[in-house]
Amino acid sequence: MTLARAFIGRSGAAASRVAIVVLVASVLALAAGAFAPTVTRADAPAHWRPFLLRTVADVRPPAPPPTGTDADRADLDEIVALQGRRTATRDAAIAYWTAQPAPTRWNEILLSIVRTEKINPVRTSRALGLLNAAIYDAVLASCDAKLAYRRSQPSDRDPRILRQGTPDDISAYASVDAAIAAAARTVLTSLFPGDAETFSAAADAEKTVRIATGMNTRTDIDAGEAIGTAVGALAVQRSKTDNANAIFRSTVPEFPGAWAPAKPFANQLPDEPMAGTWTPWLLTSPSQFRPGPPPAAASAAWQADADEVISVANNLTDEQFRIARFWADGAGTDTPPGHWVRLTIAMGLRDHLTTPQFARVLVHLATAEADAFIACWDTKYTYWSGRPIGLLPGFASMLITPNFPSYISGHATVSGAASSVLGTFFPSDASRLRGLAEEAAISRLYGGIHWRLDNEVGLQVGRQIGGAAIARAEADGALW
Repeated sequence: MTLARAFIGRSGAAASRVAIVVLVASVLALAAGAFAPTVTRADAPAHWRPFLLRTVADVRPPAPPPTGTDADRADLDEIVALQGRRTATRDAAIAYWTAQPAPTRWNEILLSIVRTEKINPVRTSRALGLLNAAIYDAVLASCDAKLAYRRSQPSDRDPRILRQGTPDDISAYASVDAAIAAAARTVLTSLFPGDAETFSAAADAEKTVRIATGMNTRTDIDAGEAIGTAVGALAVQRSKTDNANAIFRSTVPEFPGAWAPAKPFANQLPDEPMAGTWTPWLLTSPSQFRPGPPPAAASAAWQADADEVISVANNLTDEQFRIARFWADGAGTDTPPGHWVRLTIAMGLRDHLTTPQFARVLVHLATAEADAFIACWDTKYTYWSGRPIGLLPGFASMLITPNFPSYISGHATVSGAASSVLGTFFPSDASRLRGLAEEAAISRLYGGIHWRLDNEVGLQVGRQIGGAAIARAEADGALW
């Protein structure tokens, strides 16, 4: 566990769970060498529209100490002292935090919690939205401070300092990494208070790495931390008022073709029945893209879908079985929204996205995914459509049938949204991503837990939501 403790600290069982994932990533980072992204100028992010802040200048820190003052010299001396006392644990921490841009690391930390705690997809999408909105606004506000103060790099002010990483563009003040760390720590601690020590240890390590690598002084770090803490508090405030704590006080309706819990969930209420009332990020209301109703039970259209479900189940191919299993994304996995985050990180690392670029694509992905689940759950609990396992006598699904209504498919909706967003940010991958979304959607038919129409309409709704996310990004004047 030595390498893991280099950044995560020894903070109990919660830290240990996350540290296992980090240990593997650290070893891979040491083997592969540090990530070397191209530099994105800070003047573009400083003018992108934030998600939480009114304006990025609202959290602009005061000016740093002038170059050559006692305070500045003390900051530079701290870097020199740290660089003169190398340790194996610090080297491992440096390898971890410089191997990938910080937004990817914090998303990975969140997904490790999702897997360990078996967070459901709806709650996972909400957490990803809050985390990435806070990270994004923290990056934007840090870039605003850079344009305001344009402080030179520590190694430019002191020849004793060895630069061991990628410096912030334009100005070292305020530290983007420190802002990200503080924003992420604040949001994740609010969502998962039992893992607070883990998040604090990770944030402290990220900040220490920036000093030890000569990228930022303590003053740069403190300014970034102030920005991130303020932005994170806005995300926490939003989380307290987004209706995610609403209680279901209605009754489950009964009518021909209505949903009823499958045997494993007998006598249980459906999962997250109020998620369709949560506050969306991009949509004007949860019902903005609500589709029309599904076919009535026993109608010709319904019977055609029912016949297909039975035929597919009775003639399932090895490839269809593989697809159903691959996209299952059940409890203990990254879940469907996390699955698309993983794909995004892989493509972004391949294309050497910078920290601002990663923050930008991840926030538009995450908010689209969050709204996709809100819109999907609004539709599910408007129509209360039954599942194959509840309406087809003697039918057994290959996958475990989820405990909520059928129409529309959550997998299809989130995949339609995610593939639309990512296909625009990564145009060379657009066709492949669209194919993956269609595969994710049809996997639910192969698994026997959805009718074809659930998947087709879910994809349509998701693509509309993805379009709303892209329209928001393009309103800044350019996608990147």
